[in-house]
Amino acid sequence: MIKFYKYVAAGNDFIIFNNWDAELELTQSQIINLCDRRFGIGADGVLILEPQTDASFRMNYFNADGSRGEMCGNGARALVAFAHSQKRVGTSGSFLADDGHHAFKISRELVDVEILVNDTLHNGEVPNTDCGFINTGVPHLVIPVRNVNAQDLDLLGNSMNGHSAHPQGTNVNIIEKQDNILQVRTWERGVNQETLACGTGAAASAIYANHIWSSPWPISLQFKGGDLEVDFYGNQYWLKGPAKLVFIGELSLSVLNSK
Repeated sequence: MIKFYKYVAAGNDFIIFNNWDAELELTQSQIINLCDRRFGIGADGVLILEPQTDASFRMNYFNADGSRGEMCGNGARALVAFAHSQKRVGTSGSFLADDGHHAFKISRELVDVEILVNDTLHNGEVPNTDCGFINTGVPHLVIPVRNVNAQDLDLLGNSMNGHSAHPQGTNVNIIEKQDNILQVRTWERGVNQETLACGTGAAASAIYANHIWSSPWPISLQFKGGDLEVDFYGNQYWLKGPAKLVFIGELSLSVLNSK
C-alpha cells in the first residue's frame, strides 16, 4: 500500500505522492486511472515530490491524461504547501520544475510561487477577437469576451488545441474585466476540458490585462473554484492563492492496472 494526499488549490485538485526515497514509478495508465473521477481518486493531475540538490525539492507533474506537464501554477502551490507540511521546506525556497527553477514563499494559508515567463504577448488566432498568446510555463491563449458565462468553452478549447497555429496544443482562457477583477474560465490542455481554475492561466490572463488594458499590479482574478492574485515585482511574476489538504488515503497501485 502507498500513501497519497489530496490537495485543492483554488478549485484545481491534485493527488500528491511523497517520493523522497525515489521508490515510486507510475505508468501513464496508472496516472490516468488515478485521476479518473469515477473509477479512481479523481484529480486534475498528479504531483510527485522528490529531492533536488540545487533546490528545495523537485516537482514532477503529470496531467490527467497521463502526459507530463512542464509546469502547473496551482499544482506548484499545492506541492509547496505539502512539502512544508512534511517539514521538507521552510517558508521560502525554490523548486525545480520541467520549465526551470522557481522561487516560493508561504504566508499563513497563502502560497506564492514564481511564474517563469520567457515570452511576450503575441497576437492570437481567433477571428473577430483581440486575443493574445503567451507561454507562462505552458502555452496559453487569452480571449477577451463580454460574458464569460455565456461561452461554450469546451468547444472553443478543443478547436484551439487542435489548431495549426498551436502544434504543441494550448490552454484556452476567456476573460471578462469587471471593475478591478478579472473573471476567468480556463480550458486546460492535458485535462482536455474546463477546470475550476488554472495558475499559469491566471498569469497569462493578468499579463494580457496589464499589457492591453493597462490594469495595474497586483491583479485579482476570480475563477469558478476560487480567487487568485498575480503580481509583478523584482522583475518576477508571482502567483498567490490558497492551497489546502483535503484528505489522506492509501491505495494499491496494482488495483489501478485493471480498471
